[in-house]
Amino acid sequence: MCRRAQGAGFVTWVGTVGEHFVLESGADVLRRYHSSAAATRSFCGRCGSPLFFESSRWPGEIHVTLASLDDPSGLEPQAHAYWRSRVPWADWSGKELAQVEPEDQG
Repeated sequence: MCRRAQGAGFVTWVGTVGEHFVLESGADVLRRYHSSAAATRSFCGRCGSPLFFESSRWPGEIHVTLASLDDPSGLEPQAHAYWRSRVPWADWSGKELAQVEPEDQG
């Protein structure tokens, strides 16, 4: 579902505790879409840029697209989510990361 919503082979998210997240501007143009019973995706109503993801699979968290941050320096991947369902051409030769399959967590 993330690949379809992003129009890309994968998306890089930055997750944080939702109550710590502050949207400094643009709330008036933020649009939300319930992409499934468990998930809500938010995007800019002006340009369509995907911005946020919230899901009952990660309660209390908000996930922000890394590409939408003004300064993503210092942020590095911590895990591959849904690694088993990745596109066949995606490979990773970087540092060893956890491979998280949320449906395995119960």
